[in-house]
Parts: sequence; C-alpha cells; structure tokens
Amino acid sequence: MVKFKSSLIIIIILLLLPTTTGEVEIEANEESDLVFVDAGDEVTFSATGTDNATSVEWDFGRDIAGNGTRYSNLSSVTHTVHASGRYNVTFTAFYEEEDIAKELILIVNYEEEYQEDIIHNEALFFAIAGSELIMSAMLGYWTHQIRKEKVYL
Repeated sequence: MVKFKSSLIIIIILLLLPTTTGEVEIEANEESDLVFVDAGDEVTFSATGTDNATSVEWDFGRDIAGNGTRYSNLSSVTHTVHASGRYNVTFTAFYEEEDIAKELILIVNYEEEYQEDIIHNEALFFAIAGSELIMSAMLGYWTHQIRKEKVYL
C-alpha cells in the first residue's frame, strides 16, 4: 500500500510540473499554421509559452521588411511586408534541456491592376501588318530578280 501511495504521489507531481514541450504557440495576426496577407499589410508575429526559455529566435526565411530583418530575438515582432511570395517562418525557443521549433507559413499576395490604356491594339496591328506587307513585297522582288538572272547558290 505504501508503494502504491508513493507511486501515485510521484505521478501527480510529474503531471503538475510545467513541461516545456508543447507549450510554445506561435501566431501571425492571431492566426496559426497558414496565414494570408496582402502586400503592404502590417503583420504581428507573437509567441506564447516561452517564459522559461533562455532565448528565442524568429527566422522569416528571408528579409521580410528590408535588409537585416530576416531574424529577430523578440517574442513579439511587427513587420510591414511588401515583397509578395511565400515565407517559411520558424520560431525557436531555446531551453537548457532542449530546443523547441515551431513553424508557420506566411503567404503575401500582390495583384497588379491591368491598365488597358497603355496598349493601343488597333495601331499596333496596323503597324505590324504594314511592315509584313512591305517585307513580303521586297522578298518577292528579290526572288524575281534572282530567277531572272538565274543565279543560284
């Protein structure tokens, strides 16, 4: 009976002790795993559950908001993202026993508006058609001259 009580006490103590694994959570604009934003939006990256960590590091995969912004050692950081594309964001919490890494994907969209007034389709068509007619006439003339002189290569 004494063995059972001591085992039960040890199990309860182990369950009540804070564990480092699984406590760390990361978010970008209060979303996790896969985050979609538009170019020019401000994105706030935050990590929770890092109270016992000796240090933390964000790795955004590439410079996220200009030169020197790939890494950050703050648990919460805000950037204005201009470059479109996919960012594989990794957050690492360093502990004395182990390191915990969490990942999320940030997708930045950029859509350019189509401006039809830049291209004048009819004028371009007539310019190309006219140059093709002139080139065809010149080719026909030179072909006729070669046949008339009977000069073959």
